[in-house]
Amino acid sequence: MKVITYRITLLEPTLVTALEGDPNEGRAFDYLPGSVLRGAIIGKYLRARNQTELDAADSDVRRLFFDGTTRYLNGYPLDRLNRRTLPTPLSWQREKGNETDIYDFAVEMPDDDRQWQGVGKPFCSLGESENGGRQKVRLVQPDRHIAVHTARTRRFGRAMPADKIDSSRGDMPGAVYRYDALAPGQTFEAVILCDDGDAAQIKTWLTGEVILGGSRSGGYGRAKFEFVREVDAENWRETHGALVPDVNGKLIITLLSDALLRNDNGQFVVDPHVVKTALSQRLGVSLILKQAFLGGETIGGFNRKWGLPLPQALAIKMGSVFVFDRPDCDDRKLRELEITGIGERRAEGFGRVAVNWHTEAELQVDTTPETSDVARITIPRNSESEKLLKRMAEQMLRRRLDERLIAKALNIQIINAPSNAQLSRLRNIIHDELMKDAPDPQRVRDFLNTVRERSTARKQFERARVGTRTLLSWLEETLQQRDENSWKPLLGFEEADARSVAGLRAELTELLRIEYLLRFIDAVLARAAKKRRKEEQQP
Repeated sequence: MKVITYRITLLEPTLVTALEGDPNEGRAFDYLPGSVLRGAIIGKYLRARNQTELDAADSDVRRLFFDGTTRYLNGYPLDRLNRRTLPTPLSWQREKGNETDIYDFAVEMPDDDRQWQGVGKPFCSLGESENGGRQKVRLVQPDRHIAVHTARTRRFGRAMPADKIDSSRGDMPGAVYRYDALAPGQTFEAVILCDDGDAAQIKTWLTGEVILGGSRSGGYGRAKFEFVREVDAENWRETHGALVPDVNGKLIITLLSDALLRNDNGQFVVDPHVVKTALSQRLGVSLILKQAFLGGETIGGFNRKWGLPLPQALAIKMGSVFVFDRPDCDDRKLRELEITGIGERRAEGFGRVAVNWHTEAELQVDTTPETSDVARITIPRNSESEKLLKRMAEQMLRRRLDERLIAKALNIQIINAPSNAQLSRLRNIIHDELMKDAPDPQRVRDFLNTVRERSTARKQFERARVGTRTLLSWLEETLQQRDENSWKPLLGFEEADARSVAGLRAELTELLRIEYLLRFIDAVLARAAKKRRKEEQQP
């Protein structure tokens, strides 16, 4: 038997809906079900043969897709080390308020009365122990994409209430509904178990883009297959690592996917004793059940061929854990149990089991943050891309300088400011220079020299004060602060304000310093003119 692993990267939000949620809500699974992936691969199979539908009576078709010889396992998210995760065991508990320490009740039950609760993340991967400490656990929660949509009444082109429509004309009332889908950009890894002779053929279908789930015409479902690998089943375990036949005299069975099992009456049930019976038949021994940590879930689906929903069934939830006394059976039977699984619909990934996967009583959450692998791109010099990036960096720098300028200008107050006529003359010269590509502060100096020559104007500027200095002196001194060492403290500029984009940093040129020097003076004068106008308007 061959094992084919492959990855699915979501290019758009993906809506493979579960049955939970409100009537006006579609909530996706946290994973990609094997049945959905099988459907996408069937589409590839049909297109490769220029066919429109399968011949379910054909022996090759049944072997490849239906009779369980070929099994399409669920696609689970990757952890930060790009390893396929698995459902978090329901026997894992943590003390309320403690986010880092996990206790496995299947291995050892605590004998205290602490408040326990579930781990809270649907998927995990086991790491190695560090420096002889507890085994590390990486917990994973897939990202979600939530969008609100409006169902329109087609004849009106907008949503209409029930009392405004005519059902005889095919009108449907409008509604608001929500899609809670898997977010794009995430990568999941799935597995296919198949006969040796089918592996090469199946790998040819695991390329290119596919459409998964519903609302395909609404911008949902695009994904692509990639990173296809093939190994022998003898060298592969879904849980990684070697099989441990004994855990302190226990056999711990964990469901790695939902399992569909029937009782003696033919009904799907969530019953640990039914699980015990199924496992006993597989192993050929009578198992003794000691503990069970299980949950139930209603499984549905949709058959695109029929255009109808599938019959709903009650399944034992993935992550359920069953603890038995260690049976007297060959380890090869335990290995075969992991490969074949239990229950119905195993061709769609149901009924996957792990034997003695988690064996430590205490574990520790790996809190190492994820690091994104970003490819380094070299920007050609003097290219359009470089010009665009420099312009973006300059805009970011200007935005920060604007904030610094306003904050500094608000801290400067002119006492006994000159008349608004005098202030306006000076501000008009500053505005005229700021309109030029290369503003020159010399015109402002020339105006100040003219002020000194005119007695009335000079008295107004000398009577006005900025701190302990006259306004005239403050203006002349400020215009001199053009070099970086004096300009930066004037505006409160810090090195972190010069942001970089793709490694390109905006330059603090002399023209930029002169521009913001003039704008700073103008902001101080504008505040003084506004204050003077308010004083003149008061009775």
